[in-house]
Amino acid sequence: MIIHDHVTAPPHGEKFVLAENQKILLMPVGDVHYLSEGWPLHKFVGHMKWGMDHGAWFLGMGEYLDPLSASQRFLTNMLRDSAKKELSEFITGAVEDFYRLIEFTKGRWIGLLEGDHRWDFADGTTADQLLCSYLGCKFLGDAALIRITYPELHPKKKPRVHAEADCLVYAHHGVGSSRLSGGHLHRVEDLTKFVEADIYLMGHSHAKTSAPIDRQVVTPDGVHYHRTKVVARTGTWQKSYVSKRPQALTTPAVESRATYAEKAAYIPAAMGGIALGIGYEPIDGSEYMRPTIHFSV
Repeated sequence: MIIHDHVTAPPHGEKFVLAENQKILLMPVGDVHYLSEGWPLHKFVGHMKWGMDHGAWFLGMGEYLDPLSASQRFLTNMLRDSAKKELSEFITGAVEDFYRLIEFTKGRWIGLLEGDHRWDFADGTTADQLLCSYLGCKFLGDAALIRITYPELHPKKKPRVHAEADCLVYAHHGVGSSRLSGGHLHRVEDLTKFVEADIYLMGHSHAKTSAPIDRQVVTPDGVHYHRTKVVARTGTWQKSYVSKRPQALTTPAVESRATYAEKAAYIPAAMGGIALGIGYEPIDGSEYMRPTIHFSV
């Protein structure tokens, strides 16, 4: 697991407030699947521009391109070196094309997680790491525990104070799925049993859903209060169903076949992403503070 600290900075642009005393607008972005069939270019770029206009920080949840799955990567091991080189050049070009679409977000990424669909270069680095180098952010591997802190509560010349106000975000690309909306959150909520955080994020299942969970705790100075945790799946930008007209009978049949989601009769994917407003507030009767977390889908 990657442990990462993120210190908030003054937002730029028009602030979009979801929580009282909000200090950061966090927008997870994952399961993008750039270059997949019917990919919603304008909708995705518009989403990223909206985030930039409202001072958001982005967190990559994995699968930004649509390269190879684990089983497909296994098959590429049997290819000749020249064929692997050609594939690597194609993937590099796709990363560069995708970066050009979101170049205006450079410097506003906390980091990028890795997903199941990835490409490994001959030197052991990956396409996701290459994208990190372009965006100027950290590579967060499979899972990350991110501490969001606020400079005004942690003066550099003093001991760290009010650490309870920090917001811990646990982010994992994701596992599991479900045919029902509520089922997508089961695996995310399981994380609350063995990882201590305030926000638990997963992608992978292409669902876009979230729920709050209140926990009763006691401050170091003995005040009983509740701390709200949030579990969420972070959506996708890959279409589940792509409609077509009947093709000419001389057209290869593959042009008329459904996506893998339609073949399996999956429910349509929840297109888009979520936004979380994170800040802090005083706890009544205590010298300590707690995070304020609100979310929007």
